[in-house]
Amino acid sequence: MQRKGPERPHGASGIGYLYAECRERLIVTLLRSGVHEDDAPDVLHEVFATYARRKAEGVPIKRPADYLRQIAFGHAANYRRLHRWHVEVTTSPGRIEEAPDPSPSPEERAALGEWLDRAERLPPVERAALRLHLEGYSLDQMARRLETSRATAWKRLHAGQERLKRTEGRHATAMGGQRRDRRA
Repeated sequence: MQRKGPERPHGASGIGYLYAECRERLIVTLLRSGVHEDDAPDVLHEVFATYARRKAEGVPIKRPADYLRQIAFGHAANYRRLHRWHVEVTTSPGRIEEAPDPSPSPEERAALGEWLDRAERLPPVERAALRLHLEGYSLDQMARRLETSRATAWKRLHAGQERLKRTEGRHATAMGGQRRDRRA
């Protein structure tokens, strides 16, 4: 039976050949998936370690390049999640302290309460989207909580912000809205 695809250079075998062939493409995949440029080589090594571990466990892998890409997406998602919710701060080599309390200050709570009071005047669907946004939910999380699509969640949030701007006569930039003019 004849092997399909390009010929391997003499002595190229298994994972080393796969690493040489897929490295650049996987680095680009990781970077596009939100992995920081400095951390991409480390995450890439984790991807190949996972691949080698699964191969040793006997997992059937028909198309290694596609399988590696799938693993890379998973590792990039884990990287983003851990990077975002990192609770420890390295203060010096070998010493780790807990991060400062991330809960809002009394001033931030008062401002949030003020915006929530203003949001009570909105229609229920816009109010729900605005509340979730003010509580710090991402757009994807908002869509899941509202049981709608991402686009619908964005439209509801944007409509609520616009309605508040019109009714209050000022910008809702404290809620993440963007100013359209240059006036203060």
